[in-house]
Amino acid sequence: MFLTVGCIDIPAMNGLVDRIVPEEERTYNTFEVWNGEGDFAPDPNQDEGEYIDAISDMIDCNIVSCFQETAQNLSWREYTHTFVIESEWESTFVMAVFNIAYELGGNTDPGNGPSGTYDLTITDPDGTVHGDGYTMVTWDNKVNDRTIIMPVIYGTWTIKISGSGLDGIGSILYSGNYNIVIESNKLE
Repeated sequence: MFLTVGCIDIPAMNGLVDRIVPEEERTYNTFEVWNGEGDFAPDPNQDEGEYIDAISDMIDCNIVSCFQETAQNLSWREYTHTFVIESEWESTFVMAVFNIAYELGGNTDPGNGPSGTYDLTITDPDGTVHGDGYTMVTWDNKVNDRTIIMPVIYGTWTIKISGSGLDGIGSILYSGNYNIVIESNKLE
């Protein structure tokens, strides 16, 4: 004979309880937490002579690879943005969607090859870095609606971005710009 002791299989019991007392239905709405855009520019702390020489080299250089070598030898201004994820939202995701565009003046169609670089980091309130980091972009593989999914961490987040592009009169020759949208959801 078998001796049995009354025991309950917990997973089976949990399923039974879920059928008897279903979880409360929760409704979330997705919304835009923050958005920002800007034009890339050379670092203002850079020697002005290097900047002027680079523009001169770009004008004199008709070969795309020569042009890109000149553009990549400059240093670029870093832009800092912040956004906040509030705990009362009870969010289930945080997402960054971004676009980076480069333009080359003078009706030049470079076809392929490097169009520019960008450096994107998103730092959560705990200090963990998310994002693409330093990235090379090519003319035939643009950055359109690139998405980064991040964990929900409540508090202030920081975005730092820099990239290649000239400002002022130089932007007629070569320009770069960015657009970033941060989305999340909240309990309604």
